[in-house]
Amino acid sequence: MRFSAYKDSLIFGLTQVTNYRSEVWLTIVNKFVYLSGTIFLWSIIGKSVNGIAGVTSLISYFLIANGVQGLVDAESLRFSRAINNEVKLGGLSAHLLRPVNPVIFIYSSFLGTRGVVTIMTLILIVVGFAFLPSVIPLQILLFILSLFLAFIVGFVINLFVGSLSFWTPEASHLQNVFSHIVRVFSGVLIPVSFFSGGVKTLLLFSPFPALAYLPSMVMQSKTVSVEMLTIFLSAIFWSALLLPLSFWFWRKGLKRYEAIGI
Repeated sequence: MRFSAYKDSLIFGLTQVTNYRSEVWLTIVNKFVYLSGTIFLWSIIGKSVNGIAGVTSLISYFLIANGVQGLVDAESLRFSRAINNEVKLGGLSAHLLRPVNPVIFIYSSFLGTRGVVTIMTLILIVVGFAFLPSVIPLQILLFILSLFLAFIVGFVINLFVGSLSFWTPEASHLQNVFSHIVRVFSGVLIPVSFFSGGVKTLLLFSPFPALAYLPSMVMQSKTVSVEMLTIFLSAIFWSALLLPLSFWFWRKGLKRYEAIGI
């Protein structure tokens, strides 16, 4: 019964997004222009950025980084916006009356709306792989592991930020702030290796590099560096800590929910 409800929610979300085809095409064009500008900018700044040597490597790095961040929904935190809409407009009431997990139900519907975007991000990742000179099995294994960690970190950040809607209906402003923080410190705009000193150390121990920088860097190097290992361990630590904490924060927020059930 529950699985069927989640599946129907997923299909409904996919149906919704296919009704706005022009918006889908505009999203694709916007992404292409954004990536072209970013790669061009970094090709001017320098052709070697601490492990990312040459224009080809830069293209591969930013394609994979942006693809992964979009795939795990850490680019604009759109899932947190979906939660905000459910709370603000009262749609959450109907989900709470059903024999389903409201978080998973909302997320399954959200995934449906991400169908086209998911395909686009996968294409970005595959094209990024094509710019790599060679790939060994270890890189593929580490990439899959880093992708899994990126998904968890992205999910908990979205759930945490979305749960802020229980305290303020205008949480969309906070979502914009968190979105910009993630973009700057995840490595999708500025490679983490570009930072130096204490700032870089703090970033390596934060959960943000796992969202884009780590998956890209494991495909750039055929060995596991100390920096890479640090990010892996940090991502595992933050995933184990934030996953239960985000659900606790969600349950705490539910106690403040005052909408009338449908």
